[in-house]
Amino acid sequence: MAVLGRVVCPHCGKLTIKGRFCMNCGKELEAQVSQPQVQARAPPQQPTSSPAPSGEQVSAAVEQPAQLETSKEVQPEELAEERKLIEQLSKLYSWQLRLVDLFMEGEATFDAFSEIYADYESRITTLNQKRLEMINRFEERIKELTQRLDNLKLRHEVSEVTDREYIRQKIEIDREISKLRPKLTILQNPIEIKIGEIPKFRSDLLERMERVKKQAKELNVPEGWVDRIVNNLNVLLNAIGELVKQYERIKAEMVKLDLRYKVGELKHDEYMTQRQRLERQLELTF
Repeated sequence: MAVLGRVVCPHCGKLTIKGRFCMNCGKELEAQVSQPQVQARAPPQQPTSSPAPSGEQVSAAVEQPAQLETSKEVQPEELAEERKLIEQLSKLYSWQLRLVDLFMEGEATFDAFSEIYADYESRITTLNQKRLEMINRFEERIKELTQRLDNLKLRHEVSEVTDREYIRQKIEIDREISKLRPKLTILQNPIEIKIGEIPKFRSDLLERMERVKKQAKELNVPEGWVDRIVNNLNVLLNAIGELVKQYERIKAEMVKLDLRYKVGELKHDEYMTQRQRLERQLELTF
């Protein structure tokens, strides 16, 4: 279907100028869609006559990132390695914390406790080191891609890069970033806990640290072991730092949303829609 010299892209369903590629999603248009319908006596259209992107379309591409459907772009198998690592790590953390609690409750001898604890500690250290290496690698790549995007924008603004090439490269960069961010987010939750449960988990960690310090003498725990357990708890506390920030950000958004509703800026339906969206974010593990 052609409208004012444009056609509907069969991939994204949006209007785009006639040509080989869609100016919204960047995918190749089908032959019957990309070529204009002509009368029987009309002269054949030259393949090089496809009009260049309009200024309005290029401006839209500059101002807005490519709209990529993450659920389609990032397949489950692409996240398999990150998910498997976090599943293993979260189980070990859960077992280790439960082991500390049992020991503090007098349910295990120090010899049995120390042997099992050392095993968990070693495996957690190995997996956590791998997790941090992956986080650093993804963060560096995202930083590199973001810099490339900034450079591309400048080269386009000085006319070194054509409109079509700018949009093509921008879509490619946005697509790669959209695949890296879910991986990074999964790795930032080493305990697979819902965002809304973070405050209680953090409080329990701090309480557990104090119990270890206070009951160590009663349980005849060597001083070196007390420091060892407390240090490991501190490492876990630091590891959930990004989750704490996410929780605080969501709660701050809820407070502002409530105020906008109370002063009459938002209607009830709009308020409930946005409120439910934020509440769903608290139920996520990433």
